[in-house]
Amino acid sequence: MYRKSALLSTLKGYYGQMKNHRNPFVKLAWTVIILLVSGIAYLQTLSTQEESQSTDDAAEMVIVRIQAEYLLGVGALVGNTEEIALSAGILDAGSVGQRQRYMAFMIALGNQKGAVEADLHLHADLLETGQELTAQQSMIQEALNILATGSELPIDKIDAISQLGWFGTLLTADETSRAVITASSEEKIMIVGSAFVFICALCIIGFGGLIVCFISALTGNIGSSMLPSSKSHGIYAEVFAIWLLAFLLLSAGAGALAHVLAKDNMLVGMLCTLGAFFASLLVLTWARIRGISWEQLRNDIGWTSGTGLNKEFLTGLFGYAMTLPILGAGILITMVLMLVQQEVVGSNDPFSGDGGGAHPIIVEIANGGWGVRILLVILAAVAAPIVEETMFRGVLYRQLRTSSHRIGLVLSITISVLLTSFLFAAIHPQGWVAIPALMGIAIGMNLLREWRGSLIPSMMVHGISNGIVVSMMLVFLS
Repeated sequence: MYRKSALLSTLKGYYGQMKNHRNPFVKLAWTVIILLVSGIAYLQTLSTQEESQSTDDAAEMVIVRIQAEYLLGVGALVGNTEEIALSAGILDAGSVGQRQRYMAFMIALGNQKGAVEADLHLHADLLETGQELTAQQSMIQEALNILATGSELPIDKIDAISQLGWFGTLLTADETSRAVITASSEEKIMIVGSAFVFICALCIIGFGGLIVCFISALTGNIGSSMLPSSKSHGIYAEVFAIWLLAFLLLSAGAGALAHVLAKDNMLVGMLCTLGAFFASLLVLTWARIRGISWEQLRNDIGWTSGTGLNKEFLTGLFGYAMTLPILGAGILITMVLMLVQQEVVGSNDPFSGDGGGAHPIIVEIANGGWGVRILLVILAAVAAPIVEETMFRGVLYRQLRTSSHRIGLVLSITISVLLTSFLFAAIHPQGWVAIPALMGIAIGMNLLREWRGSLIPSMMVHGISNGIVVSMMLVFLS
């Protein structure tokens, strides 16, 4: 009886501690966060290093197709296929699959000499590295060599060329079909080019807006809308750590469930992934268990309408324009890192690929039906902004701003913005070279969170950015 009473007293005492926020496990939570993020980044690095010339990266092959279709469309617009053939020389690198697609592209453009040179380049690198073509790659190479000499392709070799996907279709198309493919590429260039010009105009407007906001912040006309720091905010480190772990488990579980239910059917897989995204938000109940009311939780993490829904939505639209210059700076840094990686890694392994930092979602866009593509748009433009903004700009940024508030407002904001943005970028699957670009847009979203308090503007920016990127991919891969 005494032991039972002591146990009840201990449990009540612990629950009382939780209710009064006396012991938020901030250090333990941050240890878990750092370990998980480091583990994710390390696994992504391993997957990149393990790519070899015998196994083509699916995302890389999609990127190569987009590059080739872009060149084909530009060639149709300017009417100079010879110049386009010279520009396509950048594709003669990376994995065997990429090089064979380059050969097919050269033959389709009527540049047999370029295809022959690519074949010699490929075999020289194979000899230097001591590697050999697989049986499938050998059949494709044999078929390409036949076409490069100007000979007709035997019927038994057509299947080998068809394995090159879009490149094989272009290579074996008759004049009418090739004209249709070329016209399609030309239309896509016009659409994407118009979107690019519009985004550049927005970027100029946004840069002006950034300057105005910076001056207004210095003069005190724009300030922070974050709620005052509270001792209870340490609990949000626990919430974020639990969410990160839960998200990894739910994502893995979604993939396993899709395999069991429909043998990796892409549509079912996307539905399971969407469910995993939204289910991960259930970890917010941990804050309630720890004694934070739902009303306080909503206010703390920015689940509010701010100064009004209409105003916050408009701020999000204008905020997207102001985020573009920061994103542009991040993209420039990413491009420099890509060049450095190509020089360092490419000198050791000529089949290492270009390290383009492509998101795996482009494979689903390229290979999925319209049902999958619609779900991808919902995932990228709706689910990801809601879930990721809630956890990064809402939960994590709130905890960082509170834990650093004693060092001064400017320094606290700077450290919190940069650390939140880095963690946001590091867990994405594009690889380490894409971190500056992802940090660029994350910095803009963090600053909007600081300025408005509400998550609506940053969710808008996140959704617009993802929506535009996915839409451009849909245009090229349709």
